[in-house]
Amino acid sequence: MATRKRVNKKPVKRPKRRRTTKETPLTKLDFWAIAANEVYKACRRAGMDEGTALAFAMDRSSYPDWIVPADDPIKKIGWEDGEEDN
Repeated sequence: MATRKRVNKKPVKRPKRRRTTKETPLTKLDFWAIAANEVYKACRRAGMDEGTALAFAMDRSSYPDWIVPADDPIKKIGWEDGEEDN
């Protein structure tokens, strides 16, 4: 019976895992800044000059309710207090 030669395999290099941090939840200021930026960019794409687009972005009363609700931007739609995911 013939014997087989053992072939030395090279060790497999595994990529190092990156250390990540947990993302912090967005604050009301973050929501405001994101919404203002999106309104500004939308106004600029619609053809408004910089001054008019900035005026719309800074005046929260000009925002439609479907962009950011005026009462509480962090409130989740359709979520009642005490509900649980099942």
